[in-house]
Amino acid sequence: MIHLGVFLITLSGLLFEIGLTRIYSATIWYHFAFVAVSVALLGWGLGGLAVYLLKKRIEPTMSVAAALTMIYGMTIPLCLLVVVQFLFTLERLPIYFISPLIPFFLAGMALSMIFDLRRAQTGSLYFADLVGASLGALCVTFLLQAVGGETAVLIAAILPFVAAACLSKPYRLAAISVAIVLTLVAVNNESRGTFRVIPGVFKAMRRQMDNTPGTKVAQTGWNAYSRIDAVEGFEDPYLARLYIDSDAWTSILKWDGNLASVSDMSTWYRAIPFRMFDKPETLIIGPGAGSHVLVALAAGSRKVTAVELNPLMLKFVRHYGARAGNLYDRPDVEVIQSEGRNYISRSDRKFDVILLGFVDSWASVASGGLSLSENYLYTTQAFEGYYNHLTDDGVLAILRWDVDVPRLVSNAIALLGVEEARKRIVVLYERREGDRENPPQMIFMFRKRPFTEAETAAIMINWTLAAPQLVPGRKATAPYDAIFNGTKTMAAYEAESPKRVNAVFDDSPFYFATEKPWGMPDRMRKGLTWLVGPVIGLLGAFVLFGKPRGESTGPYAASILYFCALGAGFITVELALLQHLTLLLGHPIFTLSVLLFTLLASSGLGSVMSTRVSTRAACLTVAAMGVALAIVMPRLVPALLPFSLSVRVLIAIALLAPLGFLMGMPFPQGLRRTGQGPLPAPPFYWGLNGVMSVIGSVATVLIALMAGFQVAMIVGAGLYVVAALASSAMKST
Repeated sequence: MIHLGVFLITLSGLLFEIGLTRIYSATIWYHFAFVAVSVALLGWGLGGLAVYLLKKRIEPTMSVAAALTMIYGMTIPLCLLVVVQFLFTLERLPIYFISPLIPFFLAGMALSMIFDLRRAQTGSLYFADLVGASLGALCVTFLLQAVGGETAVLIAAILPFVAAACLSKPYRLAAISVAIVLTLVAVNNESRGTFRVIPGVFKAMRRQMDNTPGTKVAQTGWNAYSRIDAVEGFEDPYLARLYIDSDAWTSILKWDGNLASVSDMSTWYRAIPFRMFDKPETLIIGPGAGSHVLVALAAGSRKVTAVELNPLMLKFVRHYGARAGNLYDRPDVEVIQSEGRNYISRSDRKFDVILLGFVDSWASVASGGLSLSENYLYTTQAFEGYYNHLTDDGVLAILRWDVDVPRLVSNAIALLGVEEARKRIVVLYERREGDRENPPQMIFMFRKRPFTEAETAAIMINWTLAAPQLVPGRKATAPYDAIFNGTKTMAAYEAESPKRVNAVFDDSPFYFATEKPWGMPDRMRKGLTWLVGPVIGLLGAFVLFGKPRGESTGPYAASILYFCALGAGFITVELALLQHLTLLLGHPIFTLSVLLFTLLASSGLGSVMSTRVSTRAACLTVAAMGVALAIVMPRLVPALLPFSLSVRVLIAIALLAPLGFLMGMPFPQGLRRTGQGPLPAPPFYWGLNGVMSVIGSVATVLIALMAGFQVAMIVGAGLYVVAALASSAMKST
């Protein structure tokens, strides 16, 4: 029963952690959704520290652990209520981060107390811990889609009461009674709306609804990809705006299904790429609500292939049926539910126009740590894939804003070199006044062959809706004039620019990270300072005050190094693997489920077998496998993309399981040595592990920003070498 209790606590923790990440992405800045994960890791660790410090005042027993577990369950809906009741403003940001810290802190106390009471069962308890966490990562994707973010969090609150009933008989009746009440609340939440989050004032959906009287939310849907709200009440021809995580939006246009009725769209600014061809074959990646598809049809495309990742988006568009011209059910529109890079890699078709129109959701990827909106659609390798799937006359067209031009141009140059790229790039700015919500747009076009003189002349003379910025042989604004005429190198341009303008590659796919020196937005930098500063101070407190009095320093210092290396090493390897597998499997949330389920479940199995392998051997083998994967994965993943999703999932599991099996051994091996001589009790190291997980998650992305995820993976592997060396010093006690 104790093992079942541990299993349910960690199952609940992962459901709460990832569910809260999705809620934060939909209510506050997506940049800060990662803090929900970091706060979870910190809370688990602080709980262990509290048990260690309070051990003389509070005698650890299973009844106390059960009581802490019940309080943990009570604080989850209270945390959700805080998010619901206190609409987000900048001044309330600390509340949004402190409130979830309390539940995780209590859960960490309960778990560390159980591990302390059952040291002889460390391996099997750690197995239950990791299997619970792995199933939580797997189940949350289904719960989000089935019941939404708020109800998924309420379900997470039920499990601790069942866990408490498993841990202590005296609490059984009370725990089961509260679990039944919470179940009724969760079942009725959708209809009653007691716990329903509202986007904060920084979200576009909130601003635009406040500025447009008469608008209303017609329907809301959740899945693992995002939350989508359909807002009606905007002026014609807009049937609805679909808001992705309350921020990025895409419009459903009113249409009768007759192409003649939208013929005026053929002269629209966005139709320029299609007007270069007679009845082009068109691929649109990320069509959203379908406005780009409608423009492509109006401009003469004989067939449009629309590749949309989010099934909820397709469902919402189809909901409007004939009022939207049954756009996604027309014979000349082929809808494919897939991620753009994955589809391109698996397809052998070639297209006259490949269009990416404002394809990003501004949503957190919930990657288990810090996110800076990594995006594999805008890397140099992605450009190569698009380029290879163009017809001989084909053109890649990207609709975005003027701030995107530097990196798009750099990607093209990285792919073909300055001399060839300058013949194929056209950049046009929309001729109109804009505002904050609807700024002027930009079209970047990258052609398979060089533009002809007749084509560039037509661009300069006939395309009156656009202001030319880059046209081969005709016009090149600074600094591209100097780059294309050879008077300035790309290295000099990148060094002189106040922003990061270098090409983006799959190994560090942070397309939107343009702030120098690290690519980190100011809000993110301040948020990290707020988070990391106290955590580093806490780590210092651990080291200074953790050593038992009168004991030798050497073995204690070795134990600190050992558990610090394990905590940071595990999360670093995990995040680096996540990036490689995101490209392989197609979406961060789905990848997160596969990664965490496989890695944690196999780690749990490794913990059971940890007595049969030496600590040094386990750590060094993990390090060797980590380095091997760091070298192999960048080459292996592109080669695997053409396979079906089921095959790619099986390959991912086969790659992860052996590594996870070995990664599950060192932590319980180390815990068995603690609690005697100069080594503090297990709760101390439980807390230390949690603190280092937070530091490791932040450090991993900083390394990836500066040097790439391959280097981050190698650093993570190196930390296991450090753990192996420290293990020997611990063993000497």
